[in-house]
Amino acid sequence: MLLRTLTSRYPLTALIAAGVTIGCQIPRARAAEAGTATELTLSVTGQASHKPDVMVATMAAQATAKTAAAAQSAVNRAVAAALAATNAIKALRATTGGYEVYPADPKQAAWHASQTIDLRLATSPGSDHAKDLRRMIGMLQAKGMTLESIGATLSQSAARKTRAAAIKDAVAQMRAEADATAKSLGDHVSAITKLSLTTQSPFRPVMMAARIQSAAPQMRSGPITEQINLSATVTLRAAP
Repeated sequence: MLLRTLTSRYPLTALIAAGVTIGCQIPRARAAEAGTATELTLSVTGQASHKPDVMVATMAAQATAKTAAAAQSAVNRAVAAALAATNAIKALRATTGGYEVYPADPKQAAWHASQTIDLRLATSPGSDHAKDLRRMIGMLQAKGMTLESIGATLSQSAARKTRAAAIKDAVAQMRAEADATAKSLGDHVSAITKLSLTTQSPFRPVMMAARIQSAAPQMRSGPITEQINLSATVTLRAAP
């Protein structure tokens, strides 16, 4: 079986344009080459968007003291108080993060300690619950904690739906490009094989900053878009 290979990383219009030129030549040879097949490599990107439905923030408690024990004790008290305060928001999930203690100067005359708290709330940035979270952040800042970062993302269920929609979009594009190229060559699509799919985890930061000690931040977030990169080998054969 004779085999011709076409590789495309260009938009559909370029493929069709190329197909018009090639299509003028290939049919003449097909009378003598009835078994000829063409392998076409296509790459497309599917997209789908969803409004963020989860807010995440990271706070940090820090202290500097003459001894490591004193610094740690201060951080421990701050973290315990912060965790207790977050209980006021029933749906808020608060978990402790990294803990550090190290000399604040080369002579170890002072020690620095810190620990982070991760806050996760299943709500959209513009909801009333989001306002509760922002007020909570402001209250913790007033007590000496710093805002490390704050952002919006998707829940697992929303992420799965968004990913499935992006895959559906990529597959539809793949089929459309394969059919259009085959038609321009006077062929038909025989098979789609060697599929390769890559994805990126969606996350849209609303605000990212280090050591923020100002008032609670204002937040606004647009839809989160997930992209699916799909490539495949498409086998084309002469139309019957």
